[in-house]
Amino acid sequence: MLDVTDLQIELMTERGVVRAVDGVSFSIQPGETVTIIGESGCGKSTTAMGVLRLLPGDEAVVSGRAVIDGHDVVADPGAAARLRGDTVALIPQDPMTALSPVHSVGGQLGEAVRLREPGLSRRAARDRAAELLAQVGIPEPRRRLRLHPHQLSGGMLQRVLIAMALAGRLKLLVADEPTSALDVTVQASILDLLLTLQEETGMGILMITHDLGVARLVSDRVHVMKDGRFVESGEVEQIVDEPAQDYTRSLLAAVPRLGSWDGASR
Repeated sequence: MLDVTDLQIELMTERGVVRAVDGVSFSIQPGETVTIIGESGCGKSTTAMGVLRLLPGDEAVVSGRAVIDGHDVVADPGAAARLRGDTVALIPQDPMTALSPVHSVGGQLGEAVRLREPGLSRRAARDRAAELLAQVGIPEPRRRLRLHPHQLSGGMLQRVLIAMALAGRLKLLVADEPTSALDVTVQASILDLLLTLQEETGMGILMITHDLGVARLVSDRVHVMKDGRFVESGEVEQIVDEPAQDYTRSLLAAVPRLGSWDGASR
């Protein structure tokens, strides 16, 4: 599904060239979730954007290999444009800024459907959009199609973005911090939805997160990233339960833990 070999990404900045990603390699099989985890600025989102070829061409130099569904998108950036939205899709970090505030949910989702299936009429595209909203667990889907993004909660907007991703013949989903902008009460439901859809479709998922709780819940394998490199990789149980690197242990130590409650007022 995805095979990345020696991926390097150099960014052009006012202070010179910065190597944001320094020779990372990983792969994702159908039905598998692979997570890249690390602190802010370590290069995990840049890795995902590089694989999707969404970095500005005049500001980023990408080298190595990134093969998606048999197409090397590093050697042929045009292949990435053909694959995006159909074979591979992105769920961005903040659903509030990923949708147009002046167009209805139905208009935006219907446009996504018609891009994948140009022969559909507007009515058929709207019917398909309603089916997708129902598939991602949004109640009263036809009524929601008439609403604008500001009329929906963050959790519902994230579900709309997932529905857009499902409009194509999706084989690989890149989820860039998909729950970080959501209340903790809805984070688990979004992750559960992704796992359910993965089971139904067999898609692979590349998860980007700084949250080890998310990684533990959804991952098959984990790559721990620091300063643009993978410092530790392995099965999720091994990384979480028996980390080999001090950096990984420090990430684990940073996870909040509930202490005992003695009833005393503060």
